Amino acid sequence: MPDPLRTGSLVGRVLYKYLVPIWDSSTGNVASFETSFTYEVLNFEHAPSDGLVFFLTDLANVTIPDNSREGLLGIADAKNAFNRFVGVEFDNYANPWDPNYAHIGINLNSLYSAKTMKWRWVYGEGYTKLKVNIKYDSPSSNLTVIVTDDDGQISTLSQMLDLKCLLPEMVAVGISGSSGNYQINDILSWSFTSVLNTATRSSFNNVINITSASY
Repeated sequence: MPDPLRTGSLVGRVLYKYLVPIWDSSTGNVASFETSFTYEVLNFEHAPSDGLVFFLTDLANVTIPDNSREGLLGIADAKNAFNRFVGVEFDNYANPWDPNYAHIGINLNSLYSAKTMKWRWVYGEGYTKLKVNIKYDSPSSNLTVIVTDDDGQISTLSQMLDLKCLLPEMVAVGISGSSGNYQINDILSWSFTSVLNTATRSSFNNVINITSASY
């Protein structure tokens, strides 16, 4: 990713090139999925800025939306009243719609998080490495998030949600982020696996493995 101190606020994303079936209208079945990624955050001048979001979204949101810089994390258009996505955000800067602290949030069609937890974000000049695991269990409709900081602290968050009510059958899957003026986000590795039982075959499997994808 270019240096934000030189080029200004930037957004970027890593996106799986194929759409992923997340539920099946003929059976009503919903996929279970799990994703893990490791990323590094580089802060300048001890100032945190914006963050990162893992997302599932509709076809209209495959490209980076206009008006989505800074706290919109490259996933929501400030001029669009309805942004269709399910996301997990790792937000270390408090915007007007955020709680007044660094947080992990579960977002349902909005950057006003449906559920948040305070995140003991430790920042300074230099890199911080974070390991993230997100799992959605279809039978229980439960989304679970586990984040491990490079100092060994573990943060967890969970939320019940119905993907059929929130997303179309086919979704784009990716990770999006914003640099603000003082931060660089480097994705070191990313994996995603989903399984959907359908009427025509026993399962539809998707597996993604990416190493050293930076933006």
